[in-house]
Amino acid sequence: MVGDIYLAKIYFTDLSAHKLRPVLVIKELDDDCMCLQLTTQAKIGRLTIGQQDLVKGGVKKDSFVIMPKNFTLHKSILVKYLATLKPELTGKITREFCLAMNCI
Repeated sequence: MVGDIYLAKIYFTDLSAHKLRPVLVIKELDDDCMCLQLTTQAKIGRLTIGQQDLVKGGVKKDSFVIMPKNFTLHKSILVKYLATLKPELTGKITREFCLAMNCI
C-alpha cells in the first residue's frame, strides 16, 4: 500500500460533501494511512509523478506532490486504486516529506 496512488473521498471541512482526489500513501497505520495530496497544477507541487515513474497502473496526467500537506485517512476512504510508484521514487518523496517536516 505504501507508494500506491488512490482516488480518495476528501471531505470539505464542514463535512457537507466530498470530492474524489488523488492521494499518495506514504505510511500505513493499522486501518488508517498517511497520505500526500497530488495535483496536476505544476505551480503548486515540486516533485513530479509521470507514467515513467510507475511500476503498474496509470495516471492520466503528470501529477505533482503537495508537501508538506499531509493527512491521515481511514482505508475505507480510498475508493479506487490507480497506480504504484517505483520504490526509489517512493523513498525520495518520503525523504523530501521528512525534510519538509523537519523530521530528519
